[in-house]
This record gives sequence, C-alpha cells and structure tokens, in this order.
Amino acid sequence: MALLMSIKSSAETKCFTIHIQGLVQGVGFRPYIYRLATEMQFKGRVENRNDGVFVKVNGTIDKINRFKQAIIEQAPNASQIQTISIEESKGELFHDFQIIKSKDISDEITQISPDIAICDDCILDMKDQPHRIDYPFTNCTDCGPRFSIIRELPYDRPLTTMESFIMCDTCKKEYSNVLDRRFHAQPVACNHCGPVYKLKLDRNNEQNIHEIIEEISKGIALGKVYAIKGIGGFHLMCDAQNEKAVARIRKIKNRDGKPFAIMSSSIHKLHEIADINGEEQILLLSWQRPIVLLKYHGGLAQEVTIGLSKVGAMLPYMPFHYLLFKKLNTNFIVLTSGNISD
Repeated sequence: MALLMSIKSSAETKCFTIHIQGLVQGVGFRPYIYRLATEMQFKGRVENRNDGVFVKVNGTIDKINRFKQAIIEQAPNASQIQTISIEESKGELFHDFQIIKSKDISDEITQISPDIAICDDCILDMKDQPHRIDYPFTNCTDCGPRFSIIRELPYDRPLTTMESFIMCDTCKKEYSNVLDRRFHAQPVACNHCGPVYKLKLDRNNEQNIHEIIEEISKGIALGKVYAIKGIGGFHLMCDAQNEKAVARIRKIKNRDGKPFAIMSSSIHKLHEIADINGEEQILLLSWQRPIVLLKYHGGLAQEVTIGLSKVGAMLPYMPFHYLLFKKLNTNFIVLTSGNISD
C-alpha cells in the first residue's frame, strides 16, 4: 500500500517553483528556459527577480527533476549556476509558457553578467542584415553590453540605459520571436532605432558612422589621438606603431615608466608580434576578451612596451572595433583608459 501511494505521488501533476541563483541575468537565461520548457512540453512562467531566476511550472516530480538536470547541462555558455532549488508551490494551473515581467521583491542581489564580446553571428549580421549594416551597437542574447548598461535590478530593458531607445517594428518582431537569436535580448537595437556614435570636432559634430570611421582612420594614420567612448567608459586610442602618437598618449595620461595595452585586428596579426601558446589563445578569443600578457618579439613603437619583454594584448570586442580595423592602415592600436595616472 505504501509503495502504491509513493508511485501515485510521484506521478501526480503539481505546481513547482524552481529558483536558480548565480550568474543567470544578462546571459539569455530566460529565453533559454522558455525554449527548454517548450521543448519538454511544460506550462508555466519564468521571470527575473533581484535574487535570481524563478521558474514556476506544472509537472510530475520525476519530470521536474529531468527538467532541472537539463537546465544544468544545457545552460548558456556565459552563465554560471551556483544553486538550483525546487519547492512545491500552491496549485496554479498554467495553459502555456510565458516570460513575465520581472519583480523586485527581495533584498538579495543576484550576479549580473559582465559585458560580452560581439559574437560571430552578429559580425555577419553587420554585413548581411539591411537594418544592421555596419551598425556599431549590434548585439543579441549571446553578446553585447550587460553590466555597463544596468541602472537597477532585475535586468530588464526599462531598468537599463536602453530604456529611452524605443524598438522599431523590426526589432520588436525579433524580440518577440522565440526562434530568433534576439528573443528577449534586452539591448536589441538597429540603425533605425538604437543609439548612434557622434564624432565631436572643433568645426562640427559628425553622426554618419561611415564618415566617422573614415575621419578617425585618416587621423590615426597622421598620428592623432582619439578618445573613444566604449561600452563602459572612454579609451584613448592611437597607432601602436607610431612613436610620436604613443608618446603623446603617455604625456596626456602622465604615465611615465608604465607600458600600454594594445589591441590587434586579429589573432593572426597578433602572432606577428608575440608568441602565443594554446592557453593564451583560448583566453584571447574567449567571450570576456581579456588583456593577456604575451611574450613580445617586436613590431610596435618602443613607447608601448618601454623595453619590457611582455606586451598586454587584446582582440576586438565591440562592433565599432571591427568597423574601425576595416579602414585602418595599421593592425595594432594602443587602447588605454581615459583616466589620468596617479
């Protein structure tokens, strides 16, 4: 009799709440849960809260446990699940699965994804999608700004700096389409509705991205220094093979005796100036796009490394970087923060 009751209990459809904590906001986790739940034929809801992602679904305990295991095994690459708990909740009956509006009902704070380097698919979109041709803020659920644009939690567009940019009809369709890579991508934007770059010069301000890139590439070839606003702040930039230009940045920053980091147009070009082992290459190409210290063997201005045997190098991580390198006559630029050195 006890065995029969146990079998019956495990086969009974109930309502369960799954609480997932860790790095689970800003990494495409809700769209991922939506797709997985739909694939496994669950009905329910998923939402962001200050303390993580909450999923409420109907199912048997056995099926819920399989769902939990699938969540762990197939989670987005940029996510990090720390804890995942299941509790039986009050008996709500759902008829579909939805991503619902986020709630701020906890004093706890979840982890937020750092900004993620542009993915290969978005680089292709900048060449192929009419509304994103050369768009310098192209992103999707797999890449783009995250931490730098958040004003408050939970992570939703109205609580980010993208709030004032109203999505055009095309972006809305992408955002609402479960099969689209930009399904519920909070910073989604394009040439028609998103932010734009402005080049501020003495004589006027330029907004056309192609003319901006053209102007900057010509200036860098002449040894000029530019302040470029990135995702999280300003960088000073110049030709890393021009001694006078690098010396000028050193003077601007009051940075005597310290080397500069450089950005290379590609991993292949970076091999021309530095030795790169397998582990270092993996780091350079990772979604974090860190600065990696490499064994240097020449090819840059002396002012970059100031005689050291190592060089700090990184690869492009913003759409703007890729657009710029297409026009530059150099494959190496100094890219350093706009902060004045102590």
